[in-house]
Amino acid sequence: MTAHLALIERSNRKDMDHVEVQVTVTERGAGRQAWSGEFLSRSADGILPNERLMLTLDTGQKGAARVSETRFDSRTPEATVVHFTGTGPLV
Repeated sequence: MTAHLALIERSNRKDMDHVEVQVTVTERGAGRQAWSGEFLSRSADGILPNERLMLTLDTGQKGAARVSETRFDSRTPEATVVHFTGTGPLV
């Protein structure tokens, strides 16, 4: 996983800027790739599984993703770990 700062555009228009995301890109051969990752969100942001996101990384790469899972830890109730999976190429 590599760390990036990202602009995360949400389908509800409550965008999040300067979010540290961890991204893993896997080459699938024939020029195809899969990518996924995670970031820490405030629980108050209310991000839900299957929500659509558009990420713009600090490298200039952009890609659409869906939230695959959210994980709430009662030891840190103000934060939620958000896992996402790319739905197209990261270009």
